[in-house]
Amino acid sequence: MFRPFQKYDPLYYIGLVFLIFPVGGIFWFDYPGWTIIPTAGFALSYLAIIHIRDQHKVLIACLWFYLLAYITLMTIGIEGSMMWFFFYIANLLVYRFDDGFKSYRMVSFLTCLLFLNTSVWLSNSPIISKLMAVAVTGFILSIYYFQRKTMVEDRLKAELYRQNETINLLAAENERNRIGRDLHDTLGHTFAMMTLKTELALKQLDKENLTAVQKELEDLRAISQTSMKEVRELINNLKYRTVSEELEAISDVFSLSNIELTIDKQVETDQLSPVLQSSISMILRELTTNVIKHAKATSCQISLQELDDIVITVTDNGQGFETLTGQELHSIRERLQLVKGEVQILSRHSPTTIQVRLANKEVGL
Repeated sequence: MFRPFQKYDPLYYIGLVFLIFPVGGIFWFDYPGWTIIPTAGFALSYLAIIHIRDQHKVLIACLWFYLLAYITLMTIGIEGSMMWFFFYIANLLVYRFDDGFKSYRMVSFLTCLLFLNTSVWLSNSPIISKLMAVAVTGFILSIYYFQRKTMVEDRLKAELYRQNETINLLAAENERNRIGRDLHDTLGHTFAMMTLKTELALKQLDKENLTAVQKELEDLRAISQTSMKEVRELINNLKYRTVSEELEAISDVFSLSNIELTIDKQVETDQLSPVLQSSISMILRELTTNVIKHAKATSCQISLQELDDIVITVTDNGQGFETLTGQELHSIRERLQLVKGEVQILSRHSPTTIQVRLANKEVGL
């Protein structure tokens, strides 16, 4: 019948301290003694509605309307300041039920607030009491709005974090698969050939055909040298991706992130030096990772052009930069130390456009 303990439960318990006012009012302000009974019912109903499972909808509805009736009747019949107790209802709407404006709880909550304000303004109460009723209503609604906004933002951040974790895992898995394929293609054939040549050499050795043994051993040496060269190339390839490979990997990750990507590549990147290709690949990776993780964008455009310099332009329709401090994109500036280049934020938002210019020659060459 009761649900497990939740992280927001302590907030409900702390709020119960304000019950000291209706209870203490019996001793300090001549509240009727019988009000202790409905006040106790309010406390029990509040605690019950916190912990009862959502499946018990009828019971929850009864408890909910009891809470509203208690606050409304105590406000009208005993003390106008009891209207402040609607903050209990606001907390439940946000943290317990996560209700929007169309739920019966939200509608009944707003109806009671409207009813109390109407009653006060139609009565002979002093103008200060009428204004206070409006102020309390505004404060309670503000509590609901800001608490719900914070909760929604926290939920979105948690969801974005989970998506980024999934994307990172998939990217790492793709990289492992690529390395595995390269190792298989490079070394598998080599070891098979070396095994075959060794077996042939042993057979010729059994026949004491030393000339044939020498030939097989020379073939083994050639295979070994070729294999060593291929392994060196493989290691170098693992250190960086070519620009074409990087763009292909970026396209895969953007597809997983449900971000529409457009690529305009007007540079023959395969003709560039390894250092320049590596720099461009890492810059593209850094910029696009920022789009995926932080921009909250739905579309992105990547442009590579070769003018006097190589120009990389990345544009997205995300939230951009709130303010510019001069410290943005510091990691890209660090990467530009290997090549002569500069990075600029051409548009801070709507859309966000970042441009990187690189010279066609590395620094010092």
